[in-house]
Amino acid sequence: MEPQKVLDLVKLNNNDSRRELFENYYRRTYAVVFNILRSRENAEDITQDAFIKAFQNLHQLNDGAKFGAWLTVIASNLARNYLKREKRMILTDELPVIDTGASGDDTEAEALRTLEIERVRKAIRELPPDQYQVIVLQYYHDLKVEEIAGLLKISPGTVKSRLFRARQRLAGYLELEYGSACLSIEGGDRERCPNNKN
Repeated sequence: MEPQKVLDLVKLNNNDSRRELFENYYRRTYAVVFNILRSRENAEDITQDAFIKAFQNLHQLNDGAKFGAWLTVIASNLARNYLKREKRMILTDELPVIDTGASGDDTEAEALRTLEIERVRKAIRELPPDQYQVIVLQYYHDLKVEEIAGLLKISPGTVKSRLFRARQRLAGYLELEYGSACLSIEGGDRERCPNNKN
């Protein structure tokens, strides 16, 4: 959905606009929650709770065009809180789909890209929830460090620290040298990865 359309729907904030936002953002929000909880029933409940909380607090959203990222923060925080209450941390196999932009003309190249993306997605699924949260916000919602910090109500330094630790973990999972652990998906305010292992 185009940012201006999202902004218009947020400004309207009536039953029809909320229904349209729900229909457009339910799947991706559910995928984020399900990735943390690995329980369909609980993920459905938390996702619905996230929408209710978001719609009740739309007046707090400064930039309506960022509704999707804001909703992701609400949903992932609710899921993390649920895990703290349950004292368990289970991750699963579902993530929002990454659009590679592949045309399909080169079948072999497309297959290789798909395999590599699946490797990255599998590695992301292994991240702790706090690191998973910032990675999703940066790479799936195209947010800068300062925007993530504002949404999570933490310092930019904390965001950078979580991203740094996430990239280190991803490098380990993907069996790459640390200097190669820069994700190549477009979006966000990327810090440069060092060219050496020091």
